[in-house]
Amino acid sequence: MSRFYVTTPIYYVNALPHLGTFYTTVVADALARYHRARARSRGEDPKESVFFLTGLDEHGQKIERIARERGMDPQAYCDGIAAKFQETWKDVGISNDDFIRTTQDRHKRAVAEMWARLAASKGPDGRPDIYEAEYDGMYCVGCEETKTEDDIVVDGDRKLCKIHQTPVERVKEKNYFFRLSRYEKQLLDWYDTNPVRPESRLNEVRSFVKGGLRDLSISRTTVKWGLPVPQDPEHTVYVWIDALTNYLTVLGGPEAAARGTGLGAFWPAAHHIIAKDILRFHAVYWPAMLMSAGLLTEQVKAPQIFCHGYLTVKGQKISKSMPATRVDPKAIAAELGVDPLRYFVLREYTLGGDGDFTYESLFQRYESDLGNDLGNLLNRTVSMAHRYGRIGALKKECYFDELAAEAHVVEGNVAQGWEQFAPSWALEEVWGLLRAMNRYIDAQKPWLLAKSDVAKLDIVLATCCEAIRWAAMMVAPAMPADSSKILRQLGRSADEGTWPTVLGWPGGTLAEPKPVFPRIEPERQAELIAKWVPAETTPAIGQPAAAAAPAVAPTAPPADVSIDDFAKIDLRAAKVLTAERVPKADKLLKLTLDVGTGETRTVVSGIAPTYTPEVMVGRTVIYLSNLAPRKIRGVLSQGMILAAGDADVLGLSALDRDVPPGTKIR
Repeated sequence: MSRFYVTTPIYYVNALPHLGTFYTTVVADALARYHRARARSRGEDPKESVFFLTGLDEHGQKIERIARERGMDPQAYCDGIAAKFQETWKDVGISNDDFIRTTQDRHKRAVAEMWARLAASKGPDGRPDIYEAEYDGMYCVGCEETKTEDDIVVDGDRKLCKIHQTPVERVKEKNYFFRLSRYEKQLLDWYDTNPVRPESRLNEVRSFVKGGLRDLSISRTTVKWGLPVPQDPEHTVYVWIDALTNYLTVLGGPEAAARGTGLGAFWPAAHHIIAKDILRFHAVYWPAMLMSAGLLTEQVKAPQIFCHGYLTVKGQKISKSMPATRVDPKAIAAELGVDPLRYFVLREYTLGGDGDFTYESLFQRYESDLGNDLGNLLNRTVSMAHRYGRIGALKKECYFDELAAEAHVVEGNVAQGWEQFAPSWALEEVWGLLRAMNRYIDAQKPWLLAKSDVAKLDIVLATCCEAIRWAAMMVAPAMPADSSKILRQLGRSADEGTWPTVLGWPGGTLAEPKPVFPRIEPERQAELIAKWVPAETTPAIGQPAAAAAPAVAPTAPPADVSIDDFAKIDLRAAKVLTAERVPKADKLLKLTLDVGTGETRTVVSGIAPTYTPEVMVGRTVIYLSNLAPRKIRGVLSQGMILAAGDADVLGLSALDRDVPPGTKIR
């Protein structure tokens, strides 16, 4: 039996669920749902094959301070936040098998076990992995991490954390240390097995370790909100040792994972989904501790780590202090349904890179992908079956050869996408099949066949039903609720939660057609966006309101151009393959574009203040292909891409659906 164990980070209880935590959790949920469907197709019990964990990190100095500032007991504060997380995940359909809280008794026992295993571990020189010494250094409460001079920036007489831009604190106390320096070579050997993806993040941690490792302080005496060190309760276990052990807690603890018994059998199949800000903890400190504890060995190479980038909102990092960046998944789900938002974050962003969220892009995907491609195909097919009296007459085992070839290729690519942690690619492959089927209907003209060839009409409708059935099963990891709605319209509710294997319409009585993705008029879209975007913080009494942005000065209208002049411009769709910053040029990105017919072109574009390289990769842009090449900062730019804005780039020109690279724009 194959197993798959997937985890989100345990989220810190200093904030409620937001777009970033929603994204990570939906990625893990979709992967779990995919592997459950594959298990069912193999005749296995998904509960024996797949385990999905999420939860909360509730200890640490930051939480202690927040609770004190609010006049609350830390446990009561954590209980309130935990209830909100569990309610949100239930409302948005997250299918986790367990929800861990680091204040639970089972976790306290697991951390004590982990500490004991680390304390018992010794190197070839006989020195133990845990020892006592004095710590004197800088500490960031926001990161819950010690800082070196390389980790801070100097602002006058203050030293600030590079991540939080808040002053670090000077800490001097007697601590327990973990002998991290002992594991430098073992970590580098482990990195050779490619346990961290994408490759850029693997290279990042490899470079960090090659730079030399210092032993890690793993206890505090000045922090009381945490777990006591076994046999020395004056010390509190460092919050990251506490937090990371959660991945073992739910399996029965380190001892169960070492034995491989019960849920411990899932440990060799562990996959951690994390954001890049906690990469070092998961890909350096955690594996070193696992090596020390005998849980990462030559035989057991777990865990595998997949690191995604940040989501921004209109180019701004999500922040509690910036209302405009607060995107509430529950509010969107209440109006639009949760599955369109799930689909959007999985399809829009290449997992591993950064991504930028806008409500306009969400509605664009909703209209073009869900409404026009999937919804339109379903509605056309079911409506014609009813209109022509064929709802129960479609032949079993009925499809045409072209679909057989295409569907099996698509299914293989989709499965590969999910297996390789590439949900955007997996979904793109499904949409290729959907667009092909819409073209198939246009070519076969079933409205004419209904008058002349009913047998052929049945073949066409059955072919469409089978393509939709396969598509619904393949998108179910991303859109479980809407996939079920589609299958029920096809009379195939028995296929819910399974994976397609045998091609051939198995029969089913088609229900009355009902739009799964009803059209949302532009006026209603504007109303919803206004409702979802939080009001900016009201200025404090006595503080002046921010000055209004100056109006854009009117400019003289450009001279008219003739249609002949316009015809000289060759605009094409192009897909961004790679993107990188141009050295010593803050505004420039160097893009490699797929322009169709196997060709690539290099373009230098002044969009860097608005778009990061990671956000650009995978985007379809509008490319001016016949602009004369010229060198910009030493790079030959072969054309340009279209963007909105004057002095500042406000947005990229885009299409309302994906089209092949090289498609002419007119």
